[in-house]
Amino acid sequence: MWEINSVEQILGFLYSAVLGGIFCLGYDVLRAVRAEALFSSICIFFQDIFFSLAAAVICFLFLLGITGGELRSFVFIGLTVGFITVRLTISKIFFIILKKAVKSLRVLKRLISNFCARFFSLLFTFSANIKCRISIFFKKNSKDAKKA
Repeated sequence: MWEINSVEQILGFLYSAVLGGIFCLGYDVLRAVRAEALFSSICIFFQDIFFSLAAAVICFLFLLGITGGELRSFVFIGLTVGFITVRLTISKIFFIILKKAVKSLRVLKRLISNFCARFFSLLFTFSANIKCRISIFFKKNSKDAKKA
């Protein structure tokens, strides 16, 4: 593939701009989780490495599909333009919404864990009471059997 016509280049640029925007929104998900949860710097480092590797693989597959695996500058410019455009516009609102969603999920997780802890505590207490009553019942019956 020695030449790419202008229409294919424009479409490739637009597709890459959309992909860059998707990368930005994906990174916003990581940012929102980090803002609401406490992670060590090592954990954040590995999250960033994983995101970068995933983005690199997706970019490689995208290049295979759009340009036949050839490195074209319009694709990388489109990725950058899409990322920056979304970062300066939609990302701010999306980040706030995600942050609230993550906070709500943390509250929901806390409620569910508290409910489960209380439920199993009551269940074990109830089962201990039943075991105690059964053992008392058998002790009384065994004493009555010995007397007879």
